[in-house]
Amino acid sequence: MKWRYFTWIAAVALLAACDDSPLDTNPTASIDAETALTTPRGIELGVTGAYRSLQDSNLYSRVLLVYPDLYADNLDFTGTFQTDREVSLRAVSPSNSAFLGTWGAAYAGINRANNVLAAIPNVSALSQAQAQRFRGEALFIRSLHYFNLLRYFGGVPIVTEPSQGVGEESQVPRSSADEVYDLIIGDLEEAATLLPTGRVPGQATQGAANALLARVYLERGGPANWEGARDRATSVIQSGSYELVQNYRTIFTTKNSSESIFELQYSINNTNALAFWFFPQALGGRYGFAPSANLFNAYPAGDTRRDASIGMSGTSRYGDKYFRISTEDDNVIVLRLAEMYLIRAEANARLNADPALVRADINVVRNRAGLSDLPGSITSQQALLDAILQERRLEFAMEGLRFFDLRRMGEAQEVLNIPAERLLFPIPQGERDVNPNLEQNPGY
Repeated sequence: MKWRYFTWIAAVALLAACDDSPLDTNPTASIDAETALTTPRGIELGVTGAYRSLQDSNLYSRVLLVYPDLYADNLDFTGTFQTDREVSLRAVSPSNSAFLGTWGAAYAGINRANNVLAAIPNVSALSQAQAQRFRGEALFIRSLHYFNLLRYFGGVPIVTEPSQGVGEESQVPRSSADEVYDLIIGDLEEAATLLPTGRVPGQATQGAANALLARVYLERGGPANWEGARDRATSVIQSGSYELVQNYRTIFTTKNSSESIFELQYSINNTNALAFWFFPQALGGRYGFAPSANLFNAYPAGDTRRDASIGMSGTSRYGDKYFRISTEDDNVIVLRLAEMYLIRAEANARLNADPALVRADINVVRNRAGLSDLPGSITSQQALLDAILQERRLEFAMEGLRFFDLRRMGEAQEVLNIPAERLLFPIPQGERDVNPNLEQNPGY
Protein backbone atom coordinates (compact mmCIF):
# COMPACT_ATOMS: atom_id res chain seq x y z
CA MET A 1 0.00 0.00 0.00
CA LYS A 2 1.28 3.41 -0.87
CA TRP A 3 0.72 5.93 1.91
CA ARG A 4 0.10 9.45 0.63
CA TYR A 5 0.10 11.52 3.78
CA PHE A 6 1.35 14.87 4.87
CA THR A 7 2.42 14.74 8.47
CA TRP A 8 -0.48 14.59 10.87
CA ILE A 9 0.39 18.04 12.18
CA ALA A 10 0.02 19.56 8.73
CA ALA A 11 -3.28 17.77 8.20
CA VAL A 12 -4.67 19.15 11.44
CA ALA A 13 -3.46 22.63 10.56
CA LEU A 14 -5.07 22.52 7.13
CA LEU A 15 -8.30 21.28 8.64
CA ALA A 16 -8.35 23.95 11.29
CA ALA A 17 -7.77 26.65 8.72
CA CYS A 18 -10.93 25.57 6.93
CA ASP A 19 -12.91 25.78 10.16
CA ASP A 20 -11.81 29.23 11.19
CA SER A 21 -13.86 32.34 10.67
CA PRO A 22 -12.02 35.12 8.78
CA LEU A 23 -12.58 37.26 11.87
CA ASP A 24 -11.11 34.70 14.30
CA THR A 25 -8.28 36.43 16.15
CA ASN A 26 -6.99 33.13 17.57
CA PRO A 27 -6.91 30.82 14.55
CA THR A 28 -6.68 27.14 15.35
CA ALA A 29 -4.46 26.70 12.28
CA SER A 30 -1.62 27.82 14.51
CA ILE A 31 -1.67 24.51 16.38
CA ASP A 32 1.90 23.16 16.58
CA ALA A 33 3.63 19.85 17.07
CA GLU A 34 3.62 20.25 20.85
CA THR A 35 -0.16 20.62 20.89
CA ALA A 36 -1.53 18.42 18.10
CA LEU A 37 -3.05 15.20 19.46
CA THR A 38 -1.52 15.82 22.88
CA THR A 39 -4.30 18.01 24.30
CA PRO A 40 -8.09 17.76 24.36
CA ARG A 41 -8.24 20.51 21.74
CA GLY A 42 -5.75 18.65 19.59
CA ILE A 43 -7.81 15.44 19.82
CA GLU A 44 -10.96 17.37 18.95
CA LEU A 45 -9.28 18.79 15.86
CA GLY A 46 -8.00 15.34 14.98
CA VAL A 47 -11.53 13.93 15.09
CA THR A 48 -12.78 16.82 12.96
CA GLY A 49 -10.03 16.03 10.48
CA ALA A 50 -11.13 12.41 10.40
CA TYR A 51 -14.69 13.51 9.58
CA ARG A 52 -13.33 15.82 6.91
CA SER A 53 -11.58 12.88 5.24
CA LEU A 54 -14.99 11.53 4.21
CA GLN A 55 -15.57 14.66 2.13
CA ASP A 56 -12.81 13.99 -0.41
CA SER A 57 -14.06 14.19 -4.01
CA ASN A 58 -12.95 10.59 -4.44
CA LEU A 59 -15.31 9.68 -1.62
CA TYR A 60 -18.63 11.30 -0.65
CA SER A 61 -18.16 14.54 -2.54
CA ARG A 62 -18.45 12.65 -5.84
CA VAL A 63 -17.34 9.06 -6.46
CA LEU A 64 -19.15 7.19 -3.68
CA LEU A 65 -22.48 8.79 -4.59
CA VAL A 66 -22.14 8.61 -8.36
CA TYR A 67 -20.32 5.44 -9.34
CA PRO A 68 -22.68 2.84 -7.82
CA ASP A 69 -25.56 4.40 -9.80
CA LEU A 70 -23.48 4.97 -12.95
CA TYR A 71 -22.20 1.39 -12.91
CA ALA A 72 -25.78 0.21 -12.50
CA ASP A 73 -28.86 1.42 -14.37
CA ASN A 74 -29.72 4.69 -12.64
CA LEU A 75 -27.32 7.07 -14.40
CA ASP A 76 -26.14 7.55 -17.99
CA PHE A 77 -22.70 8.87 -18.88
CA THR A 78 -23.01 12.32 -20.46
CA GLY A 79 -19.57 13.73 -19.76
CA THR A 80 -16.02 13.55 -21.04
CA PHE A 81 -13.92 11.89 -18.33
CA GLN A 82 -12.56 8.49 -19.39
CA THR A 83 -12.60 7.33 -15.77
CA ASP A 84 -16.37 7.91 -15.65
CA ARG A 85 -16.88 6.37 -19.09
CA GLU A 86 -15.27 3.12 -17.94
CA VAL A 87 -17.69 2.95 -15.03
CA SER A 88 -20.70 3.51 -17.27
CA LEU A 89 -19.47 0.76 -19.64
CA ARG A 90 -18.90 -1.58 -16.67
CA ALA A 91 -15.37 -2.08 -17.93
CA VAL A 92 -13.19 -0.50 -15.24
CA SER A 93 -9.47 -0.92 -15.84
CA PRO A 94 -6.99 -1.42 -12.98
CA SER A 95 -5.30 1.81 -14.12
CA ASN A 96 -8.49 3.89 -13.59
CA SER A 97 -7.25 6.87 -11.58
CA ALA A 98 -10.58 7.52 -9.86
CA PHE A 99 -10.44 4.18 -8.07
CA LEU A 100 -6.82 4.80 -7.16
CA GLY A 101 -8.02 8.08 -5.66
CA THR A 102 -10.80 6.36 -3.73
CA TRP A 103 -8.40 3.79 -2.31
CA GLY A 104 -5.89 6.43 -1.27
CA ALA A 105 -8.48 8.80 0.21
CA ALA A 106 -10.07 6.02 2.25
CA TYR A 107 -6.76 4.87 3.70
CA ALA A 108 -5.78 8.46 4.43
CA GLY A 109 -9.03 8.75 6.41
CA ILE A 110 -8.35 5.45 8.17
CA ASN A 111 -4.92 6.75 9.13
CA ARG A 112 -6.46 9.91 10.60
CA ALA A 113 -8.80 7.78 12.70
CA ASN A 114 -5.92 5.50 13.74
CA ASN A 115 -3.87 8.50 14.86
CA VAL A 116 -6.72 9.69 17.07
CA LEU A 117 -7.31 6.23 18.52
CA ALA A 118 -3.62 5.84 19.33
CA ALA A 119 -3.36 9.29 20.91
CA ILE A 120 -6.43 9.28 23.17
CA PRO A 121 -4.97 7.08 25.97
CA ASN A 122 -1.98 9.41 26.25
CA VAL A 123 -3.97 12.61 26.81
CA SER A 124 -4.59 12.64 30.54
CA ALA A 125 -6.46 15.96 30.42
CA LEU A 126 -9.35 14.32 28.56
CA SER A 127 -12.37 13.60 30.71
CA GLN A 128 -13.73 10.08 30.57
CA ALA A 129 -16.76 11.33 28.65
CA GLN A 130 -14.55 13.10 26.11
CA ALA A 131 -12.28 10.10 25.66
CA GLN A 132 -15.24 7.79 25.10
CA ARG A 133 -16.94 10.09 22.62
CA PHE A 134 -13.80 10.78 20.61
CA ARG A 135 -12.94 7.07 20.52
CA GLY A 136 -16.46 6.22 19.40
CA GLU A 137 -16.33 8.81 16.63
CA ALA A 138 -12.95 7.60 15.37
CA LEU A 139 -14.14 3.98 15.37
CA PHE A 140 -17.27 4.94 13.44
CA ILE A 141 -15.29 6.86 10.81
CA ARG A 142 -12.76 4.06 10.41
CA SER A 143 -15.57 1.54 10.03
CA LEU A 144 -17.29 3.60 7.36
CA HIS A 145 -14.09 3.86 5.35
CA TYR A 146 -13.44 0.14 5.61
CA PHE A 147 -17.00 -0.70 4.65
CA ASN A 148 -16.75 1.42 1.52
CA LEU A 149 -13.45 -0.25 0.60
CA LEU A 150 -14.94 -3.68 1.23
CA ARG A 151 -17.95 -2.98 -0.96
CA TYR A 152 -15.79 -1.77 -3.83
CA PHE A 153 -12.84 -4.16 -3.72
CA GLY A 154 -13.65 -7.10 -1.44
CA GLY A 155 -11.07 -8.00 1.17
CA VAL A 156 -8.50 -5.22 1.67
CA PRO A 157 -5.45 -4.68 3.87
CA ILE A 158 -6.33 -4.09 7.52
CA VAL A 159 -4.29 -1.32 9.13
CA THR A 160 -5.16 -0.32 12.68
CA GLU A 161 -1.97 1.51 13.72
CA PRO A 162 -0.89 5.00 12.61
CA SER A 163 1.48 5.27 9.66
CA GLN A 164 3.47 8.36 8.70
CA GLY A 165 5.50 7.16 5.77
CA VAL A 166 6.43 4.42 3.35
CA GLY A 167 8.19 1.39 4.76
CA GLU A 168 8.08 -2.33 5.03
CA GLU A 169 5.30 -2.02 7.59
CA SER A 170 3.06 -0.51 4.89
CA GLN A 171 3.43 -3.51 2.57
CA VAL A 172 0.32 -5.10 4.01
CA PRO A 173 -1.39 -7.98 2.16
CA ARG A 174 -5.12 -8.18 1.68
CA SER A 175 -7.24 -9.64 4.47
CA SER A 176 -10.28 -11.73 3.66
CA ALA A 177 -13.69 -10.11 3.36
CA ASP A 178 -14.76 -11.89 6.55
CA GLU A 179 -11.79 -10.47 8.45
CA VAL A 180 -12.67 -6.96 7.29
CA TYR A 181 -16.31 -7.50 8.23
CA ASP A 182 -15.23 -8.68 11.69
CA LEU A 183 -13.15 -5.51 12.18
CA ILE A 184 -16.00 -3.25 11.02
CA ILE A 185 -18.61 -4.94 13.19
CA GLY A 186 -16.36 -5.02 16.24
CA ASP A 187 -15.56 -1.32 15.88
CA LEU A 188 -19.19 -0.34 15.37
CA GLU A 189 -20.48 -2.44 18.26
CA GLU A 190 -18.00 -0.73 20.54
CA ALA A 191 -18.79 2.68 19.07
CA ALA A 192 -22.50 2.17 19.76
CA THR A 193 -21.68 1.86 23.48
CA LEU A 194 -19.53 5.01 23.53
CA LEU A 195 -21.37 7.53 21.38
CA PRO A 196 -24.07 9.92 22.61
CA THR A 197 -27.73 9.27 22.01
CA GLY A 198 -30.03 11.68 20.21
CA ARG A 199 -29.24 13.79 17.15
CA VAL A 200 -25.98 15.73 16.79
CA PRO A 201 -25.76 17.17 13.26
CA GLY A 202 -22.56 16.21 11.51
CA GLN A 203 -21.36 13.86 14.23
CA ALA A 204 -21.57 10.14 14.79
CA THR A 205 -24.07 9.09 17.44
CA GLN A 206 -25.34 5.84 18.84
CA GLY A 207 -28.08 5.96 16.21
CA ALA A 208 -25.52 6.38 13.43
CA ALA A 209 -23.46 3.44 14.68
CA ASN A 210 -26.55 1.25 14.88
CA ALA A 211 -27.75 2.37 11.45
CA LEU A 212 -24.39 1.59 9.85
CA LEU A 213 -24.34 -1.75 11.66
CA ALA A 214 -27.77 -2.53 10.21
CA ARG A 215 -26.43 -1.81 6.71
CA VAL A 216 -23.27 -3.87 7.32
CA TYR A 217 -25.14 -6.86 8.74
CA LEU A 218 -27.56 -6.85 5.81
CA GLU A 219 -24.72 -6.69 3.30
CA ARG A 220 -22.85 -9.56 4.94
CA GLY A 221 -25.92 -11.77 4.91
CA GLY A 222 -26.84 -15.05 6.59
CA PRO A 223 -29.45 -15.71 9.29
CA ALA A 224 -27.46 -14.32 12.23
CA ASN A 225 -26.57 -11.17 10.30
CA TRP A 226 -30.14 -10.69 9.07
CA GLU A 227 -31.26 -10.84 12.69
CA GLY A 228 -28.60 -8.28 13.54
CA ALA A 229 -29.75 -6.01 10.71
CA ARG A 230 -33.36 -6.30 11.84
CA ASP A 231 -32.54 -5.59 15.48
CA ARG A 232 -30.22 -2.63 14.82
CA ALA A 233 -32.67 -1.08 12.38
CA THR A 234 -35.44 -1.52 14.93
CA SER A 235 -33.36 0.17 17.62
CA VAL A 236 -32.93 3.22 15.38
CA ILE A 237 -36.61 3.31 14.39
CA GLN A 238 -37.75 3.02 17.99
CA SER A 239 -35.14 5.37 19.45
CA GLY A 240 -37.42 8.39 19.11
CA SER A 241 -34.54 10.45 17.75
CA TYR A 242 -35.62 10.38 14.10
CA GLU A 243 -38.82 10.70 12.10
CA LEU A 244 -39.64 10.73 8.42
CA VAL A 245 -40.29 14.16 6.97
CA GLN A 246 -43.70 14.45 5.31
CA ASN A 247 -42.45 15.86 2.02
CA TYR A 248 -39.74 13.75 0.36
CA ARG A 249 -38.11 16.81 -1.20
CA THR A 250 -37.55 18.28 2.26
CA ILE A 251 -34.87 15.65 2.91
CA PHE A 252 -32.61 17.53 0.51
CA THR A 253 -33.82 21.13 0.79
CA THR A 254 -33.55 21.15 4.60
CA LYS A 255 -30.15 20.32 6.00
CA ASN A 256 -30.07 17.94 8.96
CA SER A 257 -33.77 17.15 8.78
CA SER A 258 -35.48 14.95 11.35
CA GLU A 259 -34.93 11.97 9.03
CA SER A 260 -31.15 12.36 8.85
CA ILE A 261 -29.08 9.96 10.95
CA PHE A 262 -25.59 10.86 9.72
CA GLU A 263 -25.01 13.74 7.35
CA LEU A 264 -21.78 15.29 6.10
CA GLN A 265 -21.75 19.05 6.55
CA TYR A 266 -20.75 21.40 3.74
CA SER A 267 -20.59 25.20 3.59
CA ILE A 268 -19.43 27.92 1.24
CA ASN A 269 -15.99 27.47 2.82
CA ASN A 270 -16.09 23.69 2.59
CA THR A 271 -17.79 22.79 -0.67
CA ASN A 272 -18.68 19.88 -2.89
CA ALA A 273 -19.40 20.08 -6.61
CA LEU A 274 -22.19 17.51 -6.85
CA ALA A 275 -24.69 19.97 -8.29
CA PHE A 276 -22.09 21.09 -10.84
CA TRP A 277 -21.65 17.52 -12.03
CA PHE A 278 -25.38 16.78 -12.21
CA PHE A 279 -26.68 20.07 -13.65
CA PRO A 280 -26.77 20.68 -17.42
CA GLN A 281 -24.67 23.42 -18.98
CA ALA A 282 -27.74 25.62 -19.42
CA LEU A 283 -27.99 25.75 -15.63
CA GLY A 284 -24.30 26.27 -15.04
CA GLY A 285 -23.22 22.66 -14.64
CA ARG A 286 -20.85 20.26 -16.36
CA TYR A 287 -23.48 17.51 -16.87
CA GLY A 288 -21.16 14.57 -16.37
CA PHE A 289 -23.97 12.08 -15.87
CA ALA A 290 -27.76 12.10 -16.10
CA PRO A 291 -30.66 10.03 -14.70
CA SER A 292 -31.40 7.22 -17.14
CA ALA A 293 -34.68 6.86 -18.97
CA ASN A 294 -34.94 3.49 -17.27
CA LEU A 295 -34.90 5.15 -13.86
CA PHE A 296 -37.24 7.97 -14.91
CA ASN A 297 -39.79 5.48 -16.21
CA ALA A 298 -39.54 3.25 -13.16
CA TYR A 299 -41.47 5.70 -10.98
CA PRO A 300 -45.18 4.85 -10.94
CA ALA A 301 -47.83 7.50 -11.46
CA GLY A 302 -48.24 9.67 -8.39
CA ASP A 303 -44.78 8.92 -6.95
CA THR A 304 -43.56 12.28 -5.64
CA ARG A 305 -39.97 11.07 -5.55
CA ARG A 306 -39.51 11.35 -9.31
CA ASP A 307 -39.96 15.12 -9.56
CA ALA A 308 -38.12 15.56 -6.26
CA SER A 309 -35.10 13.70 -7.64
CA ILE A 310 -35.03 14.42 -11.38
CA GLY A 311 -35.27 17.82 -13.03
CA MET A 312 -35.88 18.66 -16.67
CA SER A 313 -34.03 21.24 -18.77
CA GLY A 314 -35.73 21.20 -22.15
CA THR A 315 -35.73 17.51 -23.00
CA SER A 316 -32.71 16.69 -20.84
CA ARG A 317 -33.03 14.95 -17.49
CA TYR A 318 -30.70 15.94 -14.68
CA GLY A 319 -30.20 14.95 -11.07
CA ASP A 320 -31.75 17.47 -8.70
CA LYS A 321 -31.11 16.06 -5.23
CA TYR A 322 -27.94 18.16 -5.07
CA PHE A 323 -29.00 21.57 -6.35
CA ARG A 324 -27.01 24.32 -4.59
CA ILE A 325 -24.88 25.00 -7.64
CA SER A 326 -24.05 28.61 -6.82
CA THR A 327 -22.81 27.91 -3.28
CA GLU A 328 -21.79 24.24 -3.73
CA ASP A 329 -22.75 23.47 -0.15
CA ASP A 330 -25.22 20.61 -0.46
CA ASN A 331 -24.89 18.31 2.52
CA VAL A 332 -24.47 14.59 1.83
CA ILE A 333 -26.78 12.27 3.73
CA VAL A 334 -24.94 9.03 4.45
CA LEU A 335 -27.62 7.37 6.59
CA ARG A 336 -31.31 8.20 6.95
CA LEU A 337 -34.38 6.70 8.55
CA ALA A 338 -36.18 5.47 5.42
CA GLU A 339 -33.35 3.00 4.85
CA MET A 340 -33.88 1.52 8.30
CA TYR A 341 -37.48 0.61 7.42
CA LEU A 342 -36.36 -1.04 4.19
CA ILE A 343 -33.44 -2.81 5.87
CA ARG A 344 -35.81 -4.22 8.47
CA ALA A 345 -38.24 -5.23 5.73
CA GLU A 346 -35.52 -7.06 3.81
CA ALA A 347 -34.10 -8.75 6.89
CA ASN A 348 -37.57 -9.95 7.92
CA ALA A 349 -38.31 -11.17 4.41
CA ARG A 350 -35.09 -13.19 4.36
CA LEU A 351 -35.94 -14.59 7.79
CA ASN A 352 -39.38 -15.65 6.50
CA ALA A 353 -41.22 -13.40 8.95
CA ASP A 354 -44.91 -12.64 8.60
CA PRO A 355 -45.34 -11.01 5.15
CA ALA A 356 -47.63 -8.43 6.73
CA LEU A 357 -44.70 -7.18 8.85
CA VAL A 358 -42.55 -6.86 5.76
CA ARG A 359 -45.23 -5.03 3.79
CA ALA A 360 -45.89 -2.67 6.71
CA ASP A 361 -42.31 -1.37 6.65
CA ILE A 362 -42.33 -1.03 2.87
CA ASN A 363 -45.63 0.83 3.07
CA VAL A 364 -44.20 3.41 5.47
CA VAL A 365 -41.82 4.47 2.71
CA ARG A 366 -44.35 4.12 -0.11
CA ASN A 367 -47.03 6.12 1.67
CA ARG A 368 -44.66 9.02 2.26
CA ALA A 369 -44.04 9.04 -1.51
CA GLY A 370 -47.77 9.32 -2.21
CA LEU A 371 -48.28 5.67 -3.13
CA SER A 372 -50.85 3.23 -1.81
CA ASP A 373 -50.03 0.12 0.22
CA LEU A 374 -48.58 -2.92 -1.46
CA PRO A 375 -51.30 -5.44 -2.31
CA GLY A 376 -51.86 -8.03 0.38
CA SER A 377 -51.44 -10.67 -2.30
CA ILE A 378 -47.66 -10.07 -2.25
CA THR A 379 -46.66 -12.75 0.21
CA SER A 380 -43.85 -14.88 -1.23
CA GLN A 381 -40.29 -14.18 -0.18
CA GLN A 382 -39.17 -13.45 -3.74
CA ALA A 383 -42.07 -11.10 -4.45
CA LEU A 384 -41.35 -9.21 -1.23
CA LEU A 385 -37.63 -8.94 -2.03
CA ASP A 386 -38.47 -7.71 -5.54
CA ALA A 387 -40.73 -5.04 -4.04
CA ILE A 388 -37.99 -3.96 -1.62
CA LEU A 389 -35.39 -3.75 -4.39
CA GLN A 390 -37.71 -1.56 -6.45
CA GLU A 391 -38.53 0.64 -3.48
CA ARG A 392 -34.88 1.11 -2.65
CA ARG A 393 -34.15 2.11 -6.25
CA LEU A 394 -36.77 4.85 -6.23
CA GLU A 395 -36.07 6.02 -2.69
CA PHE A 396 -32.27 6.22 -2.89
CA ALA A 397 -31.63 7.13 -6.53
CA MET A 398 -28.35 9.03 -6.84
CA GLU A 399 -27.42 8.28 -3.24
CA GLY A 400 -24.83 5.64 -4.11
CA LEU A 401 -26.64 2.40 -3.23
CA ARG A 402 -28.06 0.94 -6.45
CA PHE A 403 -25.25 -1.37 -7.58
CA PHE A 404 -24.75 -2.80 -4.11
CA ASP A 405 -28.49 -3.46 -3.80
CA LEU A 406 -28.53 -5.33 -7.12
CA ARG A 407 -25.46 -7.32 -6.11
CA ARG A 408 -26.81 -8.22 -2.67
CA MET A 409 -30.12 -9.33 -4.18
CA GLY A 410 -28.34 -11.52 -6.73
CA GLU A 411 -29.71 -9.45 -9.62
CA ALA A 412 -26.63 -7.56 -10.80
CA GLN A 413 -25.36 -10.02 -13.38
CA GLU A 414 -28.70 -10.33 -15.13
CA VAL A 415 -29.84 -6.71 -14.90
CA LEU A 416 -26.47 -5.23 -15.84
CA ASN A 417 -25.33 -8.04 -18.16
CA ILE A 418 -21.97 -8.49 -16.47
CA PRO A 419 -19.93 -11.59 -15.58
CA ALA A 420 -19.33 -12.59 -11.98
CA GLU A 421 -15.83 -11.06 -11.89
CA ARG A 422 -17.35 -7.62 -12.53
CA LEU A 423 -19.18 -7.74 -9.21
CA LEU A 424 -16.04 -6.24 -7.63
CA PHE A 425 -13.87 -3.42 -8.92
CA PRO A 426 -10.16 -3.95 -9.64
CA ILE A 427 -7.50 -3.30 -7.05
CA PRO A 428 -5.83 -0.09 -8.35
CA GLN A 429 -2.70 -0.94 -10.29
CA GLY A 430 -0.92 2.07 -8.80
CA GLU A 431 -1.22 0.46 -5.37
CA ARG A 432 -0.07 -2.93 -6.62
CA ASP A 433 2.97 -1.30 -8.20
CA VAL A 434 4.21 -0.18 -4.79
CA ASN A 435 2.86 -3.09 -2.76
CA PRO A 436 3.73 -6.47 -4.29
CA ASN A 437 1.65 -8.18 -1.58
CA LEU A 438 -1.64 -6.93 -3.06
CA GLU A 439 -3.34 -9.63 -5.12
CA GLN A 440 -5.61 -8.51 -7.94
CA ASN A 441 -9.30 -9.44 -8.05
CA PRO A 442 -10.13 -12.23 -10.54
CA GLY A 443 -10.80 -11.15 -14.12
CA TYR A 444 -8.63 -8.02 -14.11
